Amino acid sequence: MNDLQTSSPAILVSPDARAPARCRAPAALHTCLVVSTSARRAQLWVRAAHEEHWATIVCTTGDDAIRQSVRQRVDLALVDLQTASAEQEGRLKTLVQQLAARPGPLLAVCGKPDDTTGEVWSRQLGVWMYLPGMDGQSDIALLCGEARNILRKLSDSAAHATA
Repeated sequence: MNDLQTSSPAILVSPDARAPARCRAPAALHTCLVVSTSARRAQLWVRAAHEEHWATIVCTTGDDAIRQSVRQRVDLALVDLQTASAEQEGRLKTLVQQLAARPGPLLAVCGKPDDTTGEVWSRQLGVWMYLPGMDGQSDIALLCGEARNILRKLSDSAAHATA
């Protein structure tokens, strides 16, 4: 069993930790939960999220991701089903179902290319974005930027509704 298959503590990473002062994020960071069994993909996705000034929580298992999402407010969850084994995929799908049932976080699922049943399943749950065969960091950065715009609009709508 490799270390990615075992549950390890999630890592909270803030883009402020390494960004120069001129590139630092605004004080109100949004939090992105990155869940992948692939360390390489998780690292790419974290970099992409940091480009858009998201704090990130990185998890390698669905169980750890559930624990972390209960402990901390999550605004966006990126779940990678593409690289998961059959056993891991089942656990990650349970995570997706639990996150989709909660109000709040935007949920993006990266599925296997040409998996139409996975796409239908995700859409029936109300997943915000389904990304079949996603590999690129720049695509995830665009997704994170769009999620930030949506959260800003929701916040503005809520502020106008209470005013």
